[in-house]
Amino acid sequence: MEEQKSGNSSNKKPGKHPILIITTICVVIAAAACGWLSYIQINRYEKGILEVCATQQDSYVQLVLDQINLKENRDDQDIINDILKTMDASSNRYWVFSRNQSMLYVKDVMETNRYKEVSADTYYNSKASKEFMDSLQVNHIQHSIVNVDNKTYLMSGVLFKYADQNYKLCLMTEKSVLLDNNTYLGIKVEMETFVIVILMALVLIAVIYAFIIRRSAIRLDEREADVKALSRGLAKVNEMLADKDLHDTHNNVWKQKAIVPFVEKLMKRNVHPVTFARIECETEESRRKFFERAVYILDKHVLRFEYGACDIVLIAVNITTDQLKHGISILEDKEVTVQRVELIDNNTDMEKLRERYL
Repeated sequence: MEEQKSGNSSNKKPGKHPILIITTICVVIAAAACGWLSYIQINRYEKGILEVCATQQDSYVQLVLDQINLKENRDDQDIINDILKTMDASSNRYWVFSRNQSMLYVKDVMETNRYKEVSADTYYNSKASKEFMDSLQVNHIQHSIVNVDNKTYLMSGVLFKYADQNYKLCLMTEKSVLLDNNTYLGIKVEMETFVIVILMALVLIAVIYAFIIRRSAIRLDEREADVKALSRGLAKVNEMLADKDLHDTHNNVWKQKAIVPFVEKLMKRNVHPVTFARIECETEESRRKFFERAVYILDKHVLRFEYGACDIVLIAVNITTDQLKHGISILEDKEVTVQRVELIDNNTDMEKLRERYL
């Protein structure tokens, strides 16, 4: 009998050890794969946020450039005092203005005096920042992630000619601050915490399996089911975040003063057709509701502008008047009515638009 018991015991151990090893290896691989995929997804999500912020920052630089070009015969100091010094600036977000290799303005008066005798190549002391500055093209706004003074910035810049001189205007925002101030930071932290919890859970499960697998094969199945459920939950969270980011267009509404500069730039680039529409709203609330519904009706080629207290101006690129009327008709109600839809096709139309809406 003793020999039989001994034989039974020796038969159980070899059968259990391979299962334990295989289970441990599978859990470790699953945790590593889940962690790696989650890391990639979070990085993609962060790059998407930075790209959205970069696009908005490019638009801001374009507006400032338009302000500079609105008036001729200004000297460097006039541009700095009348425009750049009036812009919000901090240690983490500021303007840099240079002419050829001369640094004309950096952040504020104190920083400007500090870099007054420094060349542009010296200020932009990293390879990435120098390459970005060298790649700037006339009146073409670009953005990139660069390092300046051991800090990482999201930089938007443009090269432009004014009074027969070459100038470079850049807006620099520190990357970490930009992300910290982003409304999606909380979601990103939740995602990272969620991934860490999953990985810790997987490791803990593997340790528990090492002690209990010999007694309960059923528990092993339950743990594997939990891992799959957590993976599905992570996928659903990523889908929800992607859908929320896709439909967030609240920042795509410009002020009234940007109407004419936008149309002028389109005319200079010989973009046709350009269709102009003015829509009357009874209240600000009805205007807000129009913008919310327009996300689903009007495509990305229709620029939205606030006009007056409650009204709206739409500028449609490569869209005919009939196409725009059809889209607007779906959005009309008793508080929203179309006042005018017309084609801007030449300089005469442009002058009429300037007289009415500038």
